[in-house]
Amino acid sequence: MFKTIKLNKAYWQKKIPKLKYGVPDPLNVLSADNDKFSEALTTFNFFGVFKTTKAGRHRQTQLFIKSQLPLIEQPVSLLDIGASDGSTSLDWITLMNGRLKKYYVTDYNIKCTYAQYKGYTYFFNDKNECFLAASRKFVFYPVNAWLFDLLFKKPLAAVKLLPKHDLLFINRDLQQKQQQDSRIEIMQYNIFEPWAREKTDMVIVGNLLNQAYFTDSQLELGIRNCYDALHDNGLLIIIRNSLNENGSENEKSTIYKKDASAGTLIKIHAVNGGIEIDDLVLSLRF
Repeated sequence: MFKTIKLNKAYWQKKIPKLKYGVPDPLNVLSADNDKFSEALTTFNFFGVFKTTKAGRHRQTQLFIKSQLPLIEQPVSLLDIGASDGSTSLDWITLMNGRLKKYYVTDYNIKCTYAQYKGYTYFFNDKNECFLAASRKFVFYPVNAWLFDLLFKKPLAAVKLLPKHDLLFINRDLQQKQQQDSRIEIMQYNIFEPWAREKTDMVIVGNLLNQAYFTDSQLELGIRNCYDALHDNGLLIIIRNSLNENGSENEKSTIYKKDASAGTLIKIHAVNGGIEIDDLVLSLRF
């Protein structure tokens, strides 16, 4: 039950200032404030994957790439997979700007639709399934389908007949930057499908390819698609942020180079010991 129903902190912390439980207000995804928008996105759960993100999460990895920039002679193209709201994409674009040829900002769950009805806002995926319902006081997830159905079967029947609004899960700064810079493209992409555009010089996968989300066979498929999306000698950058006991974040990453002649990925650098799927990555032959 507690996985289905959450307290909306924006309301309840005004009533109970010391309240520790609850989630940020998901209705702030409609806010023009980028900080509120990004915080609100952390409440969105797609099949067990939360859209948790914030700027600066890839800082140590970016420091290494920055040290390599003097060796880059030509503008490079980047594919950013699982970019969430694009906060870290902005960091990468800023870092690479003088050497940037193309930057693809991608995420599988990059947009949704929503409708408002009798004090609730209902959010729908591209299959017209409601994955979140929120009011000023409460946030509901369809984790326990029977309970969600019991609470919302009748209102959802009415809501699905209403016109819906589109919502792009990309922060406003990046949307504005894209309008000013034709090198930036924002699009939907599923890492478990082949990349259909041109090959790129770098593939960045942040907080997606890990065993908390996927099986080893799924991870292998995702890694193979990343490999195929790269030019020979291109870089695959896999990043994992996790929480320490004190609540701070720990950034781990591993950077691999594609060796097409050998059909392998070669590890060239690791941050804080590297990612937990390193052995799996290095075991693959392409």
